[in-house]
Amino acid sequence: MDMITTAIKVTIGDVMSCDEGSPPRLVPMQSANRPLKFEMRLTSDPRLLPVVRSTIAQIATTVGFEDAQSRKITLAVDEALSNVIRHAYKMECNHTIELTCQAQADSIEFTFIDRGEPADPARICAQPLNEVALGGRGTHLIRQIMDEVHYERLPDHNRLRLKKYMPVAGKKA
Repeated sequence: MDMITTAIKVTIGDVMSCDEGSPPRLVPMQSANRPLKFEMRLTSDPRLLPVVRSTIAQIATTVGFEDAQSRKITLAVDEALSNVIRHAYKMECNHTIELTCQAQADSIEFTFIDRGEPADPARICAQPLNEVALGGRGTHLIRQIMDEVHYERLPDHNRLRLKKYMPVAGKKA
């Protein structure tokens, strides 16, 4: 099997075995219905946004979202992460953000944890969408793309959860 074929098989349905004492070999990936969890801990450095976007796009596609939907999900996650960096951490690059992605057979959910300034609920989606507004559209986009959006200020951190359900077969997402 050539390297490209191996890479394609790894991407679409096989994984490498890491059994100790044996050479690496491809084994079938478990059912797509099995829960999938991915955790990322990163600094609040905007240079990491492309890394997160790339990862989220791959995860959304891997769990079964079509390309167009994966791009929208990636946009929503990017907007949420950008808001944490910009508003909670005021563009300071040395703070920690925890991002967890959990995929079930029917949905994908992202949880953001930060310890920055809490969001002002009065400012979330406060700016109306119009053609002259240059900013303030991120929360509108997030709410339009994701099926569930929950923000909480907890005693020592902020938690934002975004959830998107898999489209029902035959129904446009």
